[in-house]
Amino acid sequence: MTRHRSRGWHWLVALCLPLIMVAAACADDDDDGGGAEGDGEEEAAEEIEVGAGAGTTVTMTGPEVEQEGQALVDAFADFSASTGIEIQYAGTRDFEAQIGVAVDGGDPPDIAMFPQPGRLQTFAEEGSLVPLNADVAAEVQANMDPQLVELATVDGQLFGIPAKADLKSLVWYSPQAFTDAGYAVPTTFDEFLALSDQMIADGNTPFCVGIESGEATGWPMTDWIEDFLLRMSGPEVFEQYVAHEIPSDDPQVVAAAQAVADLFLAEGAVFGGPENIAATPFADAGLPLLEGDCFMHHQGNFYGANWPEETTQGPDGEVNAFYLPGSTEYPTITLTGGIYAAAFNDRAEVQQVMQFIASEEFANARVENQTGGFLSPNKNQDVSLYEQAIQQTFAQILASGTPLLFDADDRMGGEVQRAWWTANVDIVTGATTPEEGFAEIEASWPT
Repeated sequence: MTRHRSRGWHWLVALCLPLIMVAAACADDDDDGGGAEGDGEEEAAEEIEVGAGAGTTVTMTGPEVEQEGQALVDAFADFSASTGIEIQYAGTRDFEAQIGVAVDGGDPPDIAMFPQPGRLQTFAEEGSLVPLNADVAAEVQANMDPQLVELATVDGQLFGIPAKADLKSLVWYSPQAFTDAGYAVPTTFDEFLALSDQMIADGNTPFCVGIESGEATGWPMTDWIEDFLLRMSGPEVFEQYVAHEIPSDDPQVVAAAQAVADLFLAEGAVFGGPENIAATPFADAGLPLLEGDCFMHHQGNFYGANWPEETTQGPDGEVNAFYLPGSTEYPTITLTGGIYAAAFNDRAEVQQVMQFIASEEFANARVENQTGGFLSPNKNQDVSLYEQAIQQTFAQILASGTPLLFDADDRMGGEVQRAWWTANVDIVTGATTPEEGFAEIEASWPT
C-alpha cells in the first residue's frame, strides 16, 4: 500500500506549534476492498470509492491552530470512521513560510489549506499541485460560488476548493451604546461616513483601530482600503488593481487610501489617537468598544473569536455587527477572504478527502464543530446549524453578497503584499502620504 514519504513531513510537523493531529480508527477489514484477482474495472472503481481508503493516511497542514484547528480536525471524524482514511493535521501560524520549506524540500503534505489563493496559483503554475479529478471538480462547481472557484483555476484546470470563508465587509458595534446615543445603523456608505462625523461632533470616538500583527503588521488596514475602493470605484477597478492592469498608485486607488487615512487622522476619530494604530495588536483593537471607548470596529466575522468568552453577540448582545453599506451602483458588494484546500498528491484517498472537503457534508460538519469566527463558503450548507443568530446573519450576508471580491493583498502575495503592509504603517504614523506609499507598492512589483 502506497504511503506518503514521512521523513521531511515529520520535520515540518516538529516546527508546527501548536500541533494538532487526529487519527481515526481504520474501518473493519470486511470493507477494505480486497477483491479476488481479475475483478472487473467497475468493481475496482466501486472499491476505491467506499473501501480502498482503509488503512491509509492523508497528511494535511494549514494556518488554523488551537480551537480553530481542533474544529477542523473534528469535522473529519465521521468521514474517517466510515472510510478508514486516517487524517493527520498539523496547524501552524507560520504556514506561509513552512509550506514553502516543505515544497522546496520535495516533501509537502498531501493537502494544504491556503489562506492566499495567489500562493496556491503559484504552486499550481510551478507544477507542484495536482488538479482535482472530475468528481471533485463537479462537487466544487455544485456547491461553491463561481467567483471563488475561479481563484483556484489555472489554465482551465481546477486546483483548489474553498474550505473556509471570511466576511470582511463588517463593522462591529454595541447595540446598547448606539441606542443610548441615538445613533442608527447606517444603510448607505455616505451615511456611514456621516455617522463618523456626527460622533466626533458629539464628543464621541467613532473607531477602534489596530494594525499590529507581528511580521504581518499593516494587513488590517488593507481591508479598510479594499472596502473603500470597492465602494468608491467599483469591482472592475478593484480587479484591475489586483491584476496590476493599472498601477498601484493609480489615482482611484490612492483616493481610496486617502479617504481611509483622512478617516483615521481626523481629530478624535480613533481611540488612542492615530499615533497608536500601528502599535495596537489587531486581536485586541476592538476590545475598548466593550468599555464604551469607541463606537465601531471594522473587522471580519472571524473577530467574533476575539471577544472575551462571556461576551454576548447578536442583536440583543453586548456586541453586534452590521454590513458596511455598499455603493449606490453595487448595494451588496462584499469583500471576502478565506482558505482553499489544494492537493500535492494524486493518490485515490487524497482525492477522496478533497471530494469530502468540497461537499455539503463537510460544510455542515465544520459548522457543527465551529468556533465563534467560522463561516463556510458552501452555498448549500445548512445555515440553521450555526448556533448564534449573528453567525446565521453572517452566512446570509455572504450568500447574498453580489459581487463577491476576494481579498486583494492575499491574491497579490509576496513582496507586493508586504510592501502594502509597510505602506499602511508609514501612512498611519505620518511617515508618508498615501500617494507616496502606493508609489512604493508600485515599485515592489517584479519586473
